[in-house]
Order: sequence, then C-alpha cells, then structure tokens
Amino acid sequence: MKVFVLVILYYLASCGTHSQQYIANYQVAKETVIRSIPVQYIDKARQDFVIAYQHTSHGTHVTYGLFGLQDYKIGDRQLFAVSRNSEETNMLALYDYAIEAYAAPGDDATDLSSKQETAFVQATRNFLDDPVNASVNVVMWSWCNIEDHDVSGNYLPGMQTLINEYGSGGTKIGSGEGQRSKSVHFIFMTGHANLDNNIGDGKPKNQADLITNYCQLKGYYCLDYYSIDSYCMKDIYYEDAGDDGDSRLYGGNYYHDFENASILGQDYYENKLIPDGEVEYGSHTTQHITSNRKAYAMWWILARLAGWDGITTAVGDETKQIELEFDVTHQRLMLDESLTGRSQLFIYNLTGQCISQQLVSDSHMSVRYLPNGLYIVSLAVDGKTFVKKIVVQN
Repeated sequence: MKVFVLVILYYLASCGTHSQQYIANYQVAKETVIRSIPVQYIDKARQDFVIAYQHTSHGTHVTYGLFGLQDYKIGDRQLFAVSRNSEETNMLALYDYAIEAYAAPGDDATDLSSKQETAFVQATRNFLDDPVNASVNVVMWSWCNIEDHDVSGNYLPGMQTLINEYGSGGTKIGSGEGQRSKSVHFIFMTGHANLDNNIGDGKPKNQADLITNYCQLKGYYCLDYYSIDSYCMKDIYYEDAGDDGDSRLYGGNYYHDFENASILGQDYYENKLIPDGEVEYGSHTTQHITSNRKAYAMWWILARLAGWDGITTAVGDETKQIELEFDVTHQRLMLDESLTGRSQLFIYNLTGQCISQQLVSDSHMSVRYLPNGLYIVSLAVDGKTFVKKIVVQN
C-alpha cells in the first residue's frame, strides 16, 4: 500500500487551545482522551507524584474512580496503579483524608466547605511542614457544597498564598531551617452541581466560573466538578442538572441512560472503595459514570503536571504508526486492510472534543467532510492506540 506521510511541525500542534487549557472539564473527562495521552507521561506521574487529598463525601468521586480504574481493562492495573495511604514502587501514591488532623486547635478543616473557610490554609501549612510528609508534592482540597462560600475572598487568596509559599520557587522551599526541599503542585477544584439550583450569585455555576477563570488566567490546574456534573456524555450542557446526572431539561438522568445503553467493562467501569476493594458508587450518586469521569480528569491533570503538552499523542516514532497514515492529496486516512471491522477510529479537534467515532469499515476513509483545520486521529485496536495529526484542506 502506497503511503503518503504528513509531517506536521510540533510548533503548530502546541499552539492549539487544548495545549493551553488548564481546566479538567467535561471535554477532557473522557476515556478516549486519557487513552490518547502518551504513556510516558502517565508513567512519570505514577512514579513521581505523592498526593495529599482532603475531602468529605463528594470528594470520593475522585478516589473511588481512581481505585476502580486500575481494574478496568487489560494493562490498566499497571498503567493506572494507585496506592492508598502508602508509597509503593511504580504506583501513584494517594494519602486519603490526609490533612484534616493537622488543623489548628479549634479549627474545622475537613474540607473547603467548612464554616471556617480559611482553615484549610493553616492545616495545609502544618501538614507540609511536618517532615513525615516531605515526599508529598501534590495537594488537593475538595468541596462538599460550594454554595454561598466566599470563593473570591477566601478560597482563591488562600490557594494563592499556599502556592506562593510551597509552589515552585516559593518562600518555604529551600534547604534552610523550617523549609522543605520538595515544591508542591496545588490542584484547584470547583463544586458539584446542585439540582435546579446552579445559577446566580454564590451558586455552583457562578462559583465555578470564578475558579476556572482564575486558574486559566494564572496557569493553575483545576478539576472542574461542576462541568463534569452538568454536561452529558454527548457534550450537551444542562444548567439545572444535579450531582447525579438528573435534569428536568433533559427529561431524566443522562448518566443512567448512558450506563443502561453501554457495556460494563467496555464503556465504563465499577468504582471501588479502596484499591482492590468493594464496588461502590461515588457518594451521592447512583451510577458509576460521574466518578469514572472525575478519575479521567484527575489523570489528565497529572499527565499535564508531568510535562505533557496536552495535545501530543505519540512519541513520534513512525515505525509505531504504520497502521495509520494520511493521504494528503486525496484527504483520506490509509489503514491496513486487516484492521477493517475490528478497530475503532476517533477524530478530535484541538479542544479535545471527539467529533467523530466510527468502526473502521474500509482501508481508505475520506475526511473531506471535516471543516478545514488541524485534527488528532486515534485508531484503537487490540488494546493499542495509534495516532496521527492531520491537516484537512478541502
């Protein structure tokens, strides 16, 4: 088969909006997105990061999702390996409910929704200053209910203070007395959606906007609970949605509908209380999809922190890409005939949105139906992913 190889400059790809995105929202909270991340960045995140995570019930969406993901598909036990409250070789270390015991006397630092809204700042300081926690290099706090909390006056300034002190180049990073040698990444979070009560001052949507706008401006990563809760799997936004996928505007529960129309172990997985533990929905939910998506979002953030540019989907070794090539002249994808009928083809735009998904039915597949622009094509076959950047020019 004659192959026409399209070479696209890395610079062009790195200028895409996805590469500049810091918000882990509904667009990246997808299995297809994390499967497209170059494995070396997942490996680096798993090996390098030690996370301290403080939360109450809603925060379990992340942990239960992470603990279940490693049992999802072949290879996931190694690729997405995670340990809870211990540090194991080649596993992402996550210290669960890690920081509340370090609250100042009389303070409640169970999560960000405490009535003492700034308690998380001193509790985090106390935790990071303890030599026992010297290996921790990622800190994340979750909200219970973000409604009516002072995001602009307490949360954002509090997080910025911690970044200024313990982030890269921070005042408490160094080799002197009272300093720690390892800097810390701080992951922001928005609050979950509230059924038919998201819009208005102090409500989840407005609060989420404050946080995501701040993070995008500053270049800080944020796990966007609100976005994941309020967008269905078809990327449609429902402003009245609750934290379980219920929506009057939708006419039911879109996560239940997705789960009912999907195959367990192929399209979604069961969340777990702990690694290798019992099956459990994330708290306040009655389906697995919400926590699946928040685990995907978490790994997306970790890969970005590990150095992934957010768009590169292959190491550039063309010998590993032979199954998928692009015919520039005829604007068509060229695939080995052996792949027809047994592989899936996904096409993403530069925001990370999957705009086409189809079973490979022919070795020559035209892309002239796409608007002109740069796209990422991903071919999934036999548990492997092959990718190619293409430019459509009709």
